[in-house]
Amino acid sequence: MAAEVRRLAQQLLDSEIRQEELATLLERAEVIRRELDIYTAAAVQDARHRGEKWEAVAKAAHVAPETARARWGPERVARMMDLHANDKLAAPARWRGTQPARLADMPEDAVGDLNTGAVSPASQLASALTQLQVASGLTIREVADSTMLSPSFISRVLSGDRLPTWDLTCSLAVLFDADPAELRVLFEAAHGMTAHGRQPVAAAIAQLHAAVRGLHRAAKSPSAERIGQLSSKAVTALQARRVLAGIDVPEWEVLAALVCALGGRPRDFKPLWEAVHYTFLMCDDPRLPEGTAHIAVPEEGP
Repeated sequence: MAAEVRRLAQQLLDSEIRQEELATLLERAEVIRRELDIYTAAAVQDARHRGEKWEAVAKAAHVAPETARARWGPERVARMMDLHANDKLAAPARWRGTQPARLADMPEDAVGDLNTGAVSPASQLASALTQLQVASGLTIREVADSTMLSPSFISRVLSGDRLPTWDLTCSLAVLFDADPAELRVLFEAAHGMTAHGRQPVAAAIAQLHAAVRGLHRAAKSPSAERIGQLSSKAVTALQARRVLAGIDVPEWEVLAALVCALGGRPRDFKPLWEAVHYTFLMCDDPRLPEGTAHIAVPEEGP
């Protein structure tokens, strides 16, 4: 949650720097206020689960114990969480996913000590769209005029408060001069969609690389060296550069570590990786067209 507050605060700062209209600034400030309320309630709930007394909670919050009980009682906090999750159009488990849960589907030897914050798929999609909007130089008002939507709605989409449809996601990507394919996996993860159909090997490779580039953009485009640090060297800078450049399809352990280093969920990317290997191994002619990415084929066991 703290990572989400930081992301929203950065959006507000970016809007301030771009001197966007007052309505947009106030909208972003209100989103931060709501997120801080949820963070405070969750922090108190966690403290209570650790055995903290209401008197200690009240002292930390500078309120009376009776006020603390009324403000952050378990039933009220549960309602707040449900309402907030519904407002983001995401299931509570997906929105409040923690880092250990997200890393659980990684091989143990690829996890390491990853220094990534837990960010929901909906927030990652919003972050990628925001980075594209900033890079385009378009204001919220200009985006709203181009899409024939209200500035308030566009602001909510970019802040992660509203999930866009695929049509709107594609329209925004085109408007920002980007490839919609880079946002497909982020979009599907945000909407709880995971199925991917079989396709030609070249198309499967292109889809996987586009998905990784989209996640990289959502993470604010860290350098290859930084990715290596975030993965505790489970991914080398060279490997990161080659994957982001569309040159390699690495072994799953490397790709999973790369995805985690960028704040993503390996389970969202494994179907794409498996599709590449399935189509590659099942095709009649295993030779790839010239210029196609190199595929690391898993070694067979003894």
